[in-house]
Amino acid sequence: MTTRGGRRNRTRIITAATAVLTCLITGLGQANAAPAGSPAEPVLSLPSPTGPYAVGVRSASVSDPSRVDVQTGRPRRLPIRVWYPARGRATGNSAPYMSPGVQAQLEAGLPTGLLNIDTHASTGARPLPRVKGVILVQHGAGTLAAFQTGQVIELASQGYAMVTMEHPHESLLIEEPDGTLIPGDDPESRPPNERLVDAEVVLAEVPRLVPQANRHTPIGMFGHSRGGATTAEVMFFHSEVVAGVDLDGSLRGDVLTGGLDQPFGLMLSREFPLDDPRLLQFLSNLRGPHPLRQLDVQHYGYTDWVVFNAQAARADPALGAQLELGFPTGTLDDRRAGRQALSTQRAFLTCFMDRYVSGHRPC
Repeated sequence: MTTRGGRRNRTRIITAATAVLTCLITGLGQANAAPAGSPAEPVLSLPSPTGPYAVGVRSASVSDPSRVDVQTGRPRRLPIRVWYPARGRATGNSAPYMSPGVQAQLEAGLPTGLLNIDTHASTGARPLPRVKGVILVQHGAGTLAAFQTGQVIELASQGYAMVTMEHPHESLLIEEPDGTLIPGDDPESRPPNERLVDAEVVLAEVPRLVPQANRHTPIGMFGHSRGGATTAEVMFFHSEVVAGVDLDGSLRGDVLTGGLDQPFGLMLSREFPLDDPRLLQFLSNLRGPHPLRQLDVQHYGYTDWVVFNAQAARADPALGAQLELGFPTGTLDDRRAGRQALSTQRAFLTCFMDRYVSGHRPC
């Protein structure tokens, strides 16, 4: 695969995914949707987290008065979910995979209840008094923070407070507290530094969002696709983020030439050319440890769809194919491969954060 062709292919994948998801949101797929309660209705599930702690979750938000959202007329508001290790066995209500309004819109072209996914987390669970570290998480372009849940709950179960953020007008769809829905725009139309500024606003709010943390609690970050690229940018400008991981994101900006002193891990898809000039330039300027893994998955194999698509296909091949078109993972025909890919990602992220964020153990 040539480098230029590799870039074109990745752009096509993200563009196709956004188009398919837009069709689902507007209900254009209703003619092919399985009826609610159909015996063929698939059930999507995430593997349970493997850490020693139960997982709690709470919702919050941060606002940036310096940026006014033209659609709402109010300061830009970022929906936040904080996933954390909980005391004993978590009690409370099971945390939903996404907000009710967003789920209803996404299911307009899908079987009703398809996204009733067990997050293995509880709302209102009593948090542990301390956490090993705080980890910020950004999702990929035109998707949702929910799609990284399989990775997030694993790290929370291992003792980390996980702060996931949405990006209004770039996230596929977000729901305001009053029920107003804000659909995503073309991700390429958004300001180039918007993700970086969003992360900076969240970083400043960590003491409020994670009361278990103190000024000595280390902070890490990871992200998928554009979120992975932003992770490197955040670390370039903010040394308090002590380590980070990029999940199949194309690096950009000053960090390419300036490099990083902090540890930075990379997990790439089979489509990402290892001879990409920007990747090679970036790696040559990394002064800290930088483990790299390439998995036999496609771009969205670094999201929950790596297990969901094959589960859907087993019950309804047409629906599985539809989801794989929107979120290409490369694991549609092999449920075991999908679960193994997620397991490998969980192990890499946990091992990396344990070594370079909390310093609890080598890996």
